[in-house]
Amino acid sequence: MKLFFLIFILIKQIITHSDDDLIKTQKEIDEEINQSVITYGSALRLENVLSKYSLYSSNMQWGTGSQMQIITAISDRSDSNSIWIIKEKHNEIMKDTGEAVKCNDIIRLEHSNTSKNLHSHNFRSWITDSQEACGFGNNGNGDDNDNFKIVCYNYSENKLKGNTQFFLQHVATGTYLYINVKTSLYDERSCRNCPIMYHREVSLTTNKDKQCLWKVYGGLIFKEKEEEQMKYLEEDN
Repeated sequence: MKLFFLIFILIKQIITHSDDDLIKTQKEIDEEINQSVITYGSALRLENVLSKYSLYSSNMQWGTGSQMQIITAISDRSDSNSIWIIKEKHNEIMKDTGEAVKCNDIIRLEHSNTSKNLHSHNFRSWITDSQEACGFGNNGNGDDNDNFKIVCYNYSENKLKGNTQFFLQHVATGTYLYINVKTSLYDERSCRNCPIMYHREVSLTTNKDKQCLWKVYGGLIFKEKEEEQMKYLEEDN
């Protein structure tokens, strides 16, 4: 099996190559991300387009309610807890690493540091009283409530790229992952002295508006595997 080159994107840093005179600016890095095809197995950083906050989790659970792992969003674009692995839907045959993610694919997002899947269910969220988003599963194994459909904002697109804006629609309930930009902040009034102070709540809503738009802004992205190459590998197996 052929080796696949990795595109390693370092946010807020200048990437220096083996040649001392070859330096990428932040603008060039952003453009490389924007033109990259997003592929299965890649470890991604996801940004809410309107709020500019990054999807985040850590090894913390709610003390009441669902008692599931907490999902929030943060303003820090470089935190290691903001990395998510994109993979095939629950109970589907594993996608080949490097296979392109396409608009309308049903996917799961696994939190890299805790191996919990992005998940939703019929519990209410703490601040906005919306549908709760949480982390669920063990070692990446969960259930059908981990499935999200990628609904691209530009319906003429086929393959997901770094500059593609998209909705994440929860398949089981039809709701959309979002950040309420007016009322989602954890502050002294809503979460006094709590460890997620100044994070934003991530939850799900039935309203499909711009608060629900997401995009990839960085991560570890596998180079796309060409269709002919994939066909060859399948025949070889």
